[in-house]
Amino acid sequence: MLYKILITLLVSLSFLLSGCSVVNSVRMMRANDDIKAIWPEGKPVQQLEAIYIGEKPYIRVTANDNEKLLFLIDTGASFTALFDTKKGKPLAREKGFDLTIAGWGDEEDTYAYQSSLKSLKIGDVDFNDVKVAFISLSTTKYYMRTDESIFDGVLGHDLLRHFSWTFDKANSQINASATPYQLAGNDTALPFDVSLLSKLSIPAKIRFNDTVEVERDILIDTGSRHYMKLSAAYPDNQKISMPTQHINAADFGLSGMTKHKRVTLPALTLGNIELNHVKTNLIPSDDEDDWWVIGSAMMNQFVTIVDYHSNTFVIRPYDNANFHSRYNLAGLDLRKLQNGNLLVKYVFPNLPGEKAGIEVGDVITLINNQETMTLSEDDWIALNARPKQFDMCIEKKSCVKFKTTNINGYSNH
Repeated sequence: MLYKILITLLVSLSFLLSGCSVVNSVRMMRANDDIKAIWPEGKPVQQLEAIYIGEKPYIRVTANDNEKLLFLIDTGASFTALFDTKKGKPLAREKGFDLTIAGWGDEEDTYAYQSSLKSLKIGDVDFNDVKVAFISLSTTKYYMRTDESIFDGVLGHDLLRHFSWTFDKANSQINASATPYQLAGNDTALPFDVSLLSKLSIPAKIRFNDTVEVERDILIDTGSRHYMKLSAAYPDNQKISMPTQHINAADFGLSGMTKHKRVTLPALTLGNIELNHVKTNLIPSDDEDDWWVIGSAMMNQFVTIVDYHSNTFVIRPYDNANFHSRYNLAGLDLRKLQNGNLLVKYVFPNLPGEKAGIEVGDVITLINNQETMTLSEDDWIALNARPKQFDMCIEKKSCVKFKTTNINGYSNH
């Protein structure tokens, strides 16, 4: 009852402040409140085909009984969304209320509308009459070109909340369970809170330097490919001494590009687990409380469980594996195209890729004599994380050579 009262107050206030766009976003968040998960008898655990692209976890779902789609599992998304891909667009035949979605980025918000699917199946678990936000993703600032569109939608909180999710990237496994997770001996369990906007937060300690450690809640977001994001306003306003070595970078979301600085902070502590030398994105903001997030790059170095049944986040270390941040030493943000080649989304200033003359929009076809059609985004991340000699060939251009090195105080400790 209290939840519904607070939502009602939020809707009323939002209408006064921002009009129908915010009200419709709240309507979309609640559209699947009464939906039921229909489980097959005798199968309380669904072992799903796990597909990891650039750290993010994806699975295949079945829409309207027979259409196979690739969906991102996004604990940072309030509701489920369908995109205007070749497979997704024909499914959005019903057009409901309009939506304006303000996602990550400093550019334009994304136009969408409410639609529905007759059914959506996750493994053998059925959902009927699923309300979705239909997003024209290929026309937003998220993509430079339409052939970047390689997945069909996002599973958000409205459907994720019916499961306990286990993510095990090292063994290419994602499981969804109908029952609460049972803790094992080496598990670290942390309770998570669910905000009115369906964001999940856990307690954490962030060490900024040798003398300053801050305790606060931080969001867990499988839809983020990074290790940790923090508001740059917080250390600025609190006059906290930060690492002097940084690089300038950028990231992309539904609202386009956000430029920011990246540093390495001394430590992040989650329960009894201390992670040292954590690559951190400092996001420009007027609000100290914005962008306190841990993403999949951090979580994927463990088996992680997001148990919506008990509101518990669990970290299970792999045997003989230590946490380490991987760095973009070339300064090239590469993304897969539908034909398998790698598109240059962003070139970091003053790093080897820029100095070699590589530009945003270039299509890389060969890396060290290997066709990029045979390389995944994760293969590129691994290649790029260690000092190396590179020979890259660019479509409609010549090949270039460059060498990467560690950056003292940033990637070298």
